[in-house]
Amino acid sequence: MTIRQLGGLLGVAGGAAWVVRWMLVSAESDAAGLLRVGGLILILLGLVCVGLTLVKGQALWLDVVVGFAAPALFWALYEVVHTEVGASLLAHGVIGVVWAGVGGLLYARGGHSLEDEYEEA
Repeated sequence: MTIRQLGGLLGVAGGAAWVVRWMLVSAESDAAGLLRVGGLILILLGLVCVGLTLVKGQALWLDVVVGFAAPALFWALYEVVHTEVGASLLAHGVIGVVWAGVGGLLYARGGHSLEDEYEEA
């Protein structure tokens, strides 16, 4: 399994958590808060994995910087949407469906492994 595929699986899990929150849980329950935070953490970790594979080269420090910039960008966009829409279950559900689809696509397509890239150099 490549790092990109791991990121895709984490994205699918995070998106699925938000879809479950949207479909099965009321907004006032404690489970809704847990699913929101858990899904966000899984999506952000998936983005770290995907960000690590975006830069090709021999500078590991650059991979790490881009790896953490990808979830930072998502977090910023999420906070804007979250502020404008509010704590809407529908908004989280739609984002969850989209991110589960993106994660599934990332898992299916695979990609290069970070270890393979540094072994060739």
